Amino acid sequence: MYGLVEVAPIPAVPMRDLFTYRVPDDFRGRLLPGMRVRVPFGTRTRTGVVAGFAETAPPGTLRTVLSVIDEDPFLPPDLLELCRWTARYYLVSLAEVIATVVPSRTPPPPTERVFSILQALDGEDEAALARRAPARARAYRSLREAGGRLSAANARAAGLSPAALRGLVGIGLVDCTAQRRPNAVPTPFPGGTRHEHTAAQRLAVDEIAGSIERGTPSSFVLHGVTGSGKTEAYLSAAQRVLAIDRDVLLLVPEIALTHQVVSRTRDRFGDLVAVLHSGLGPAERWAEWDRIRRREARVVIGARSAVFAPVTRVGLIVVDEEHDGAYKQEDGIRYHARDLAVVRARLAGASVVLGSATPSVESMHAALDGRHRLLQLGERPGARPLPRVDIVDLRGRVSRADGSDLLTSELREALRDTLARREQALIFLNRRGFARYLQCPTCGTPVSCPHCSVTLTWHRQANALVCHHCHFHRPATVACEHCEGPPLRAFGLGTEQLEALVRHAHPGARVARLDRDTAARSGAQRRILEEWHAGTIDVLVGTQMISKGHDVPGVTLVAVVLADLSLNMPDFRAAERTLQLLVQVAGRAGRGHEPGRVLVQTFRPGHPSVQAALQHDYAGFMQGELERRAALDYPPHSRLVIVRLEGRDDAHTEGAADELARSLRADAVRLGLPAMAVLGPAPPPIERVRGWFRWQIMLRAAEPRAVRTLARAARAWEPHARRRQLRLAIDVDSYSM
Repeated sequence: MYGLVEVAPIPAVPMRDLFTYRVPDDFRGRLLPGMRVRVPFGTRTRTGVVAGFAETAPPGTLRTVLSVIDEDPFLPPDLLELCRWTARYYLVSLAEVIATVVPSRTPPPPTERVFSILQALDGEDEAALARRAPARARAYRSLREAGGRLSAANARAAGLSPAALRGLVGIGLVDCTAQRRPNAVPTPFPGGTRHEHTAAQRLAVDEIAGSIERGTPSSFVLHGVTGSGKTEAYLSAAQRVLAIDRDVLLLVPEIALTHQVVSRTRDRFGDLVAVLHSGLGPAERWAEWDRIRRREARVVIGARSAVFAPVTRVGLIVVDEEHDGAYKQEDGIRYHARDLAVVRARLAGASVVLGSATPSVESMHAALDGRHRLLQLGERPGARPLPRVDIVDLRGRVSRADGSDLLTSELREALRDTLARREQALIFLNRRGFARYLQCPTCGTPVSCPHCSVTLTWHRQANALVCHHCHFHRPATVACEHCEGPPLRAFGLGTEQLEALVRHAHPGARVARLDRDTAARSGAQRRILEEWHAGTIDVLVGTQMISKGHDVPGVTLVAVVLADLSLNMPDFRAAERTLQLLVQVAGRAGRGHEPGRVLVQTFRPGHPSVQAALQHDYAGFMQGELERRAALDYPPHSRLVIVRLEGRDDAHTEGAADELARSLRADAVRLGLPAMAVLGPAPPPIERVRGWFRWQIMLRAAEPRAVRTLARAARAWEPHARRRQLRLAIDVDSYSM
């Protein structure tokens, strides 16, 4: 059995999974799943990860493993098992998952330089060396006193000059060799100071940490209103978990937007903290990986991909803002990090906490069903009240095509009062750019993207028209290219124009903007946020980047300029997302000593999402939303899979999608599913992206196994799609319609 191994090559091979190799006698007994190996691959060699042992050899001549890179598994056992679960659930190959976890630029085994004395000096020769080169003589003496051998790290700690050591090597007195670094002793947690907690926080921390201390790990939904101290509960629970020699994984939606969590965690745990995110370069990423694997770092913070971090003794996994859509991967392997966090905790014998002020419908439904334990933080510390929410009814009031009158008289007055009190304001609009699009007033033709079925957004500062899907951009033109008529007119409001309107209305205010455009400049995002937290910005205008993770005591006014942007999306989750967005943005107000106020401008003031935000009634909204989902047979009362075909020719792609849908309907009939189990094909809201036309099929049923059977049948159609030069994507538990 141990003579054959299945190897996942890095990177993965399209349309292939694992490859089988023979194990030389020298490697038998010490080669374990999760280790990296070098294997022959075609005419070259490649790094791979051992996924397991093979019972029987496939037909053909087998090649042999060339070398073993690791002494211990590079992927811990629970992480390798998580890869297997991910492959099964999301209908991808195990090799593809492993290649995603272990990027292609893998580092060599960690080594360290060791200095050893080659030639012993007698007293007279050592004295002569001291006269010629005092620094070299001191380095030589330190090496001799250390037993003739010293690692580079210990040499630095002893204050020895690197130049002196190199000099000793150069004259042949000392040898320098690279040796594999020994396994590190886990960095001990020195304990921590006690922090003041509310009664609800103490109960939450005791429940979470106690489950691990008692050896009865569990899963929790921590529902805490904005500003109730969820982060403090996470960190206090982490402190107790570290004290029993278990490690912590803390997931955040977007690492760039949650710098306060990183800062607070570093303040509490110092060098025990490692940070993983896509913004790290290869060297930085692998340095953090090595620290985590060696348990030199025992608290790992990261965005969704950090759910695959190589934590070897994980005891607690926290998913902060678990409702956030950023946890869903929208390309490649379309996994949901929140769901994988729950699975990984179960595999590792750890507890998991799903925290949010607005838990997702799926998580709250699971808590109400008893699959998670529900913990509540219902008040802000110090009895600080939640902000007052006022609705500004826009019906019959907005008439300008460019939307500039969305800076209403109520909002102008509230800004004036806030600035007069020397307090700060946050204005939210989830649409960047100066105008949504440019359109000819004569022939009505808008300026559209040549590659996507969307209009181009006008960015006035850059004088450019930009597609926010494929990033196509071109200079802004004045006249219509179709009829050469009068100047194009701007329609729709974006954050760039909103910033200009606020500056014009309040010329003495210090106004800044934070969106993907301003954050694109190196260091700009950190600078803006630091100034915002320091109080040197009076009004911050922005998109979702300002809606979460920021605790600024000086903010007393929050304004949502147009709540309907998310409400009118063609998606059954639109109401849920709107409430979550309103609550999260509103929660930035009133976190200091002064009470907060929130203005929500909307054309639909009676909508359940808007009314729930007005009354701070999440529970009431959730009850109604679960009832609406049940009536429509949508998740969490059913399972949903989106099958999407993409092609360069629209008619060809539609025809293939029709053919696939007919095949899936026949499968559904054989399974005894209702006719509505297979819906479509239909084009998605954005029909063409980057030149590819898209048609999608929805698979939906209450029985998970039935949906998975249909999804596997769709996956089996992939070779046929490739032959027709089409791309097939399967999105299990789809989060975006």
